[in-house]
Amino acid sequence: MISKNKAEIEFGGEKRTFYFGLGFLGLFIDKTNCTLSSLESDIQTNPFKVLPQLMYYSLLYGYLRKDDTPPFTQFDIVDWMDAEGGVNGKGILEFMSGVSSSMNPKLPVSKSVKKKVTMPKV
Repeated sequence: MISKNKAEIEFGGEKRTFYFGLGFLGLFIDKTNCTLSSLESDIQTNPFKVLPQLMYYSLLYGYLRKDDTPPFTQFDIVDWMDAEGGVNGKGILEFMSGVSSSMNPKLPVSKSVKKKVTMPKV
């Protein structure tokens, strides 16, 4: 299930909590030197590097919030991705959907109000 800031996704043989939002993105950018503006092109250029990093820091963020040590490494993430069929695996696609949703919020659209304009009589 995906909510605004996190998702429970079956990955690596168990349900895992992936975090989205400011904390995760700040950690990811800090550790990888990727920029938010280059993220989409970086994913397109080398998804085999960037997607495991995104998933790793998203999972890691949840452990850091609890001041806990994660029971996995970046290598585990890659192995789990391979086991799911690579970058098009179900868990990976769910994760990317959550990342995309968190970065592109649907803002409410205000209805424009049309005023009837009357011209002054001359």
